[in-house]
Amino acid sequence: MNTAEQNTKKGMEESDVIKQFMELLSQQNMGEQSQGFMEMFRYVAGMQLQLSVVADELQGMREQLAQLQESQPKTVTERLMDKAAQLQEKVTSLSERLSEVKDRLMQTAAQAVSAFKEKGKEAMCTVVQKGLSGIKSVLAGYQEKLQEVKTDYEKTANQIDSIGDELKQIGNSVSNVGRLIAGKGTKEVSDESPGVALTRIINKPIKDVVARLQKNIDTVDRALEKLDKLSARFMVEKEVEKGGRSSVKDKLSQMKAKVEQQGKAPDKAAAKSKAECL
Repeated sequence: MNTAEQNTKKGMEESDVIKQFMELLSQQNMGEQSQGFMEMFRYVAGMQLQLSVVADELQGMREQLAQLQESQPKTVTERLMDKAAQLQEKVTSLSERLSEVKDRLMQTAAQAVSAFKEKGKEAMCTVVQKGLSGIKSVLAGYQEKLQEVKTDYEKTANQIDSIGDELKQIGNSVSNVGRLIAGKGTKEVSDESPGVALTRIINKPIKDVVARLQKNIDTVDRALEKLDKLSARFMVEKEVEKGGRSSVKDKLSQMKAKVEQQGKAPDKAAAKSKAECL
């Protein structure tokens, strides 16, 4: 089985698990919980899409640099290629963390269905709460790593600007020596000079990515807030179920006590009658 077939099979299995869990929640009149759980999947899918766009932009930048290696200063293209490769690796690491969040959501759904079949609604809610707690921990770690990557991008953008400024300064120094010898005034090198223009062009997508990563961070904030609310809803359902079971037990105990009391009543009456005869 090739990778594409494996991915297709996994996607179908995931779809079946989610379908079962959503149907179960619907049967238990837990529409808000069902909607909240699906929203978590949409948050993760949205963040994965954002990272995919970032990775594509970095790949495109590397390909562009490869094409310009012959026409641009080698020291510049090599430094930029290294930076792009490092950033792309960090984005890949972020994608793996998001995949873990998605996997945990799937595991929670599957375990919740099994718990309901074996022990009922209260057990199901307990499993979901525990699963959401673990997901929150992973997601918080992802957000922390995401912030680090965003900072790396910002530092890289500043470094690329510095490379451009350095090349521009070198160009000024070299060209102005000739102008001074010729008795002409100094002239500033244009940003369109080889190397300088390249750094400006390459830095634009880097700065665009910084904005995308910030959106991703904001999305995580909303997802974490949603997780807390979702966990609270399952807790309420568990307490209601638990309270209902306790209420039933109380009623059964009361009925049992009443029956026992009724059983003892004739004995007492007989004992009283016997005493009177004596």
